[in-house]
Amino acid sequence: MLGRIYGIALFVITLALVGVVPAFAVPELRAAAPPPDTLVLWVMDQDINTGTALQKLMRKYTQQSGISVKIRFLDWGAAFAELNKVLATEAGSGTDYPDVLQLGSTWVPYFAKAGLISPLTEMLDAVDTSRFYPEMMKASHIGRDTVVYSIPWFLDVRGFFANERIWLELGLHDSEIETYPQFFGVLRAIAEAKVQNRAGGLVVPFEFGVKDDWTGYQQMSPFLWNFGGDFVAETENGYRSALADSSTLVGLRVYLKLLRDQDVSPHNLHENSSSAADRFVRSEQLLIFGTPELIRKIEFDSDIGGLKESPIAKDGLISVSAPGGPVGNFTFVGGSHLVLPKNGNLSKRKEANDLFLFMVRADNIDYYSRQSGFIPSDESLIRIWMQDSRYSHLVTGLEHNGRSCQNIPEWSEIEMLVNAMVNSVARNIAQGDPGVDDATARLVLETHEKINGLFGYKDTDRAAVRKRIRDALMQPVEEKKYDKGISFVGNSSGFSPRLIVVVSLGAVAVVLLLIFMIRFRKH
Repeated sequence: MLGRIYGIALFVITLALVGVVPAFAVPELRAAAPPPDTLVLWVMDQDINTGTALQKLMRKYTQQSGISVKIRFLDWGAAFAELNKVLATEAGSGTDYPDVLQLGSTWVPYFAKAGLISPLTEMLDAVDTSRFYPEMMKASHIGRDTVVYSIPWFLDVRGFFANERIWLELGLHDSEIETYPQFFGVLRAIAEAKVQNRAGGLVVPFEFGVKDDWTGYQQMSPFLWNFGGDFVAETENGYRSALADSSTLVGLRVYLKLLRDQDVSPHNLHENSSSAADRFVRSEQLLIFGTPELIRKIEFDSDIGGLKESPIAKDGLISVSAPGGPVGNFTFVGGSHLVLPKNGNLSKRKEANDLFLFMVRADNIDYYSRQSGFIPSDESLIRIWMQDSRYSHLVTGLEHNGRSCQNIPEWSEIEMLVNAMVNSVARNIAQGDPGVDDATARLVLETHEKINGLFGYKDTDRAAVRKRIRDALMQPVEEKKYDKGISFVGNSSGFSPRLIVVVSLGAVAVVLLLIFMIRFRKH
């Protein structure tokens, strides 16, 4: 056990997006327009260490090419609207216009369809797209079109993480949460056991954190996929909403059970996912659905945005298998891509291409991923990361059941509609609305119709769809009692039961050895 603890404490590698812990502000390098021969790189603000790592990488590029690079960090929340405005204009000489740009994977089809980013056809031989994870390469296209507009930079793989010390002291195993009924039963048993952390604080079993949050569709996706559902379905003439499909509604019903159950997730409706992550970091929550950047952050000091001194760093962090459904056990995969703005400065296009190729080189992807904590997009690097047990469930899920959202231009609007639906449902439940079931069904129907509106699709029988939604969401969700039971875990001195057993067995072995030696001498 000691070797495992030291290994976890010393092993350095990855792990979001998405903002599972509060972001530390990175200085925005935009004081003045850059010199004409300076390249401009626009990326999303992550944290201090990520920004520092990128600046080091750009200094390396400058040393190799003789060309300086100015970085501007964008806020994720405002970036989409700003990019819509900026990319529609042409770059002027000496302006702070991006030569190379980071986009969220689901944004690529939108900006490609709008004609705001350039096809990468002439660069593909130099890039070798076969080395990138296929599911993320899908986002570089518009639907079934084969034109490539982007290259994956890093992967945002969502999975379940547990507080290692508490998980082991409770004697829990992945096999005990393989299905949703098992998962709910284990969460219930933990809640009833009133588990405590080292400081004597109550440990909640699990939280998504859905209040006014932007991760609702990411949370919900595996639930829908595992039951054969989805947000969107392809038709002969395009696409339509799949939100009201029977299989989707089963997965949605299971997801909503977690939102409603305030015994196992008491803060779900009142806080967002960042608050849930903070609680997990304080060792006040056993399980979290998050990104792998947490693994890396517990190895960094707080002055560079790390969590090395946090309770979760002391307790340890492990990835565990997520529950699955009758169709499978899918892993949500998002991430970020690099693109070239179509209206960029033509006089710097060759240099911009060189910077782009530099950033998607395997060694540079590996360096940046190790500093940011997100999993690299290059498959050869992913297999190296697999050697760290903390990433094993994530990488296994990625390679066998990794799935991303539809690569269609309308997706950016769809995710906003779904997130708004989740926020409204959570608000109604939190307010104790006696008509919450009808209100939830109505919100699902409205969102379903809004998604259909994006595709110009209309249901033939609205009343039947409304009835199907309400009937499906009213059905009970199975929960299997955890017969093994949960032993009380309190504010111990920090020695886990496994360590105590090892030490005890060692002591017994020493005593037996001494007895044997004494008897041997007598003979």
